[in-house]
Parts: sequence; C-alpha cells; structure tokens
Amino acid sequence: MPGYIEMTQARRCDDGLDETDRLIVAELQENARISNVELAKRVNLSPTPCYERVRKLERSGVVLGYHAKVDRGVLGLRQGAFASVSFNSNDDASLGDLLSKLASLDEVLEVVELAGQPILRIKLLGESVSSISDLLKRQLRGHPAVVSYDTDFIASAHIERL
Repeated sequence: MPGYIEMTQARRCDDGLDETDRLIVAELQENARISNVELAKRVNLSPTPCYERVRKLERSGVVLGYHAKVDRGVLGLRQGAFASVSFNSNDDASLGDLLSKLASLDEVLEVVELAGQPILRIKLLGESVSSISDLLKRQLRGHPAVVSYDTDFIASAHIERL
C-alpha cells in the first residue's frame, strides 16, 4: 500500500486538494442544495466518504458557506455600477474609516484594492443610476481618504457568477 499513498499524495496540489475534492467543490458551486447521495454519485464515492470529505472541506475553510442566489431585480435592485476611487495611501486611519463605511452599505457588493496604484474598485447594486450616484456623493465627496472617483454604470451583464 505505500505506493498508493505516495501516488495519492503526488496527485494533491499545493492547496492539499485532490481531484475528488475539486469535483466536490465544483458540484457544490453549481448546486449547493444537492443531496449527499446525489453528490456522492456524481463524484464516484459512496455517501459516507463523500459526507466526510464535504465536512473536511468545510472545517478547513475551503467551503465557507452555502448561499441562495436571489433575483435582485425582483427586489428593485436593477442597476449595477463599478466605482473607481483613488485614495490617499498615506492615511491608513482615513482609509480604514472609508472601508468601514463602505462595508456598512447594502448597495456595496465588493471592494477590492488594485495592485500598483492606490485605487479601490467598488461593485455596487442599487435601484437606479441616480440612487447610486447620490449614495457615492454622500459617502465619497469630502472624505479625507478620497482623492477622486469615477463611476461606470452597467448597461447589461452577460456572465454572472457568485
């Protein structure tokens, strides 16, 4: 059996996941409500080892949670936008305050810092162009961390994943 263990370890990637783990993750990303029995069939395992692998993926932080995909348009949130915010990289306290404010806003879906430049990219979803514009004006204008910002409004989305 040593050959089997060596082979299994060799097929694991740097992140510690083997092919079966990756298949499980892919299936869960496609349908988080899949039953363990169906998941086990799709990844060619019996139900108990499949269940144990899913729990291991959860405990190790690979699977962080399970979420419902919601039609935000039905909720009145039909307009998306990306805002690019140039910020003062010499003022960590003001930047922290800005990030806290942004994190508290339901309209803010994502905030990332771009490499190479002091720029935040903010993904937003709101009721309308004017509601997003007004929100950004209230939150960004005059904030000590903000040097400048601009906004691009989404005309149509072609591919969207969680």
